[in-house]
Amino acid sequence: MFKDLFNNYLERDFTKFYNCCYENYKGLTRNPRWLLMRKVARFQLGRNLIMFFSKGSAKSYLPLVNESTSCFESLSVDEVVKNITISGLCLDINLPTNVVEEIVQFAKTNVCYGNRKPDLGFYYHQKEQAENKSGKQFFMGSYFNTALLCPAIKKLQHDPKILAIAAKYLDAQPIHQGNQMWWSFAGKTTHLEKSQAAQLFHYDIDDYRFIKFFFYLTDVDEQSGPHVCVRGSHKKKKISHIWLHQRETDQDIIDYYGLASLAVICGKAGLGFVEDPFCFHKGMTPTHKDRLILQIEFATTDYQMQHDLKDPSLLKCI
Repeated sequence: MFKDLFNNYLERDFTKFYNCCYENYKGLTRNPRWLLMRKVARFQLGRNLIMFFSKGSAKSYLPLVNESTSCFESLSVDEVVKNITISGLCLDINLPTNVVEEIVQFAKTNVCYGNRKPDLGFYYHQKEQAENKSGKQFFMGSYFNTALLCPAIKKLQHDPKILAIAAKYLDAQPIHQGNQMWWSFAGKTTHLEKSQAAQLFHYDIDDYRFIKFFFYLTDVDEQSGPHVCVRGSHKKKKISHIWLHQRETDQDIIDYYGLASLAVICGKAGLGFVEDPFCFHKGMTPTHKDRLILQIEFATTDYQMQHDLKDPSLLKCI
C-alpha cells in the first residue's frame, strides 16, 4: 500500500514537472508572446489591464447578419452570454441531426492520429490493428485540418450565431483560434496520459479572453467521458490555483468549490455547450464507450498555438 501511494505521488510530481517544462519549451521555441500571455493572464488584474489598453485598437464587432443561415436560429445570443457571464457555462446549443451525421461520417472515413502524433494515423475502426502494429496504446485519436476537409465544421466555424455569441462575450471582434476534434478512447490510462488528454481538472490560458464551443458527436453518459465544468470558477479561484497553474485533484476541487458547483454534462450526440475555459474543467476518462467531441475556439488574438492545421506531407499512417 505504501509503495502504491509513493508511486502515485511520484507520478503526479513527474507530471507537474513535465507539464511545466513542456509549456516553457513550447513557448520559448514557438511563440514567446504566447508564453508571456500565459504568465500574465492567470491573474484577473493582468487580464483586465490588457483588455482595457487594447480596447481602443479593437475592430468593430461583427453585426448580427444572416441569422436565418445559422444552425442555431432560435438561440438567444443575449441569454447565452448572460449564462456564461454568471456561471462560465451555457448548455443546449445543439446541432441539427444532419450536421452531426455529416461530421461523424467525416470522422469514420478520415484518418485520426493516435495521441496527437502525426505519424500514428489510422482509421477509427482499425484502432486495435493500429495499436498492435505500432506497439502503442492510444488513449486518444485526433483529427487534423478539420475545417479544410469537412464542410460542416467549416460552416460551424463561420456560423453567425456562434460568432455573435463570441463577439458579445469577448467584447471584441472574435478571432478564430482553432478547432480540435478527437476521440477519447475507453480504457485504463496513467496519470500522465490523463493529463495529456485533459482528463484532470485544469483551466485553460489561451488568451486574455477567449471562449470555446463544444459539441458531442457520440452519445455521452457517465461511462463515456462526460465533460465536467466547475461553474463560477472563472471568477473565483483559490490563490494557490492561480499561482500554481497545474492539474488539480478531484478532492481539492470539491473541497474548495463544492460538489454542487460541478456540472457533469451528459447527453445525446449533437448536444452542444459553450464555456469560458478559465473555469476549471476536465473530460472524465471513458470506461466503457469511446467519445467523439468537436471544439471550436475564439479569442481576441490568434497565437497560432491552438489550431489543428498540419502539413499533409507530415501526416503518416501506421
